[in-house]
Amino acid sequence: MEKLEIVDRLRGAVRERGRAELVIVTGTQGSSPRSAGAWMAALPDGAFAGTVGGGKVEGLAQREAAELLSSRCSRAVRYTMGGPSSDTGMICGGSIDLLYLYMDATSLPVLDEAGEVLRTRGEGALVVDASPLGEPAPDAPAHGAGSARTCTGPLGIRIERPVGPGAPVAGMAGGVYVEPLCPEGLAYIFGCGHVGRALASALFAAGFAVVACDDRPEMLAPELVPHAADRRLVDYADLAATCPIGPRDLVVSATAGHASDYEVVSQAMAAHPSYLGCLGSRRKTAFVRARLGEDGFPPEEVERLHMPVGLPIHAETPEEIAVSIAAEMIAHRRTVIVPRPH
Repeated sequence: MEKLEIVDRLRGAVRERGRAELVIVTGTQGSSPRSAGAWMAALPDGAFAGTVGGGKVEGLAQREAAELLSSRCSRAVRYTMGGPSSDTGMICGGSIDLLYLYMDATSLPVLDEAGEVLRTRGEGALVVDASPLGEPAPDAPAHGAGSARTCTGPLGIRIERPVGPGAPVAGMAGGVYVEPLCPEGLAYIFGCGHVGRALASALFAAGFAVVACDDRPEMLAPELVPHAADRRLVDYADLAATCPIGPRDLVVSATAGHASDYEVVSQAMAAHPSYLGCLGSRRKTAFVRARLGEDGFPPEEVERLHMPVGLPIHAETPEEIAVSIAAEMIAHRRTVIVPRPH
């Protein structure tokens, strides 16, 4: 998880060197490499963690973050990425707003709480009071033309729990930046055979918090699913006893048999997760969908089941299948859970 690593690096820097700088993408206009909620940390030893988009924007951000860290300042900046006035040399055609947060010992309680939210995939939003920076000058979108606003020292930050209903997506409004830290919950994989293990690795690489589940203890050996945040021995007939699936979670069933897949799918569907997928041939898919209907699940809920799970890329090997499933889950993340602005 990129953000958890960033938080840990920030905490370490503040504890050991007394300061650090956090850079956050707070908004974009038009095309941009990253959307609101992307983070990068600048550390006193000259190292960086995370990314706000790469290329010229990242180079500018790194230089500016290092300068602000040295001068113990916070700042808000808009960089343009297109047209004759572009200050990045990029041709994406949009602009990106960055908030530079100076952090010192007073920031540690918030960093500690943010780390706990990220580790548990709990509910909590980062709230930053950027009002001391003032509002951007009208009609001055370019860096150096009125968009850079600076103040000395840290800004007011806190973790708001639970996340308020008015802040489903990261963004700035009225001088306050609000970002739900974990819009998605846990990614449950039921069945740790060849596909399940490959999927656990692919989802870990994409930043999901994977919970590996199986009813066979030997399939949960750490060396088989090394990237799982948790490994749980389950009874497929009673998932609730070990896996309290919630509306923020994502579920994939890849068990060893038709009957156990149906047990997982039917119980997960009753829990209404954000995403539910299941491995299956056309025949198995027809069987599962028909039985769900017979068992009283509404057609619209059955229709939301991703089965056969994964994007249709003609995948054959476990690794290829894992890529197709991970790609579909990333698409769900970016279009349903945390949609990018158009």
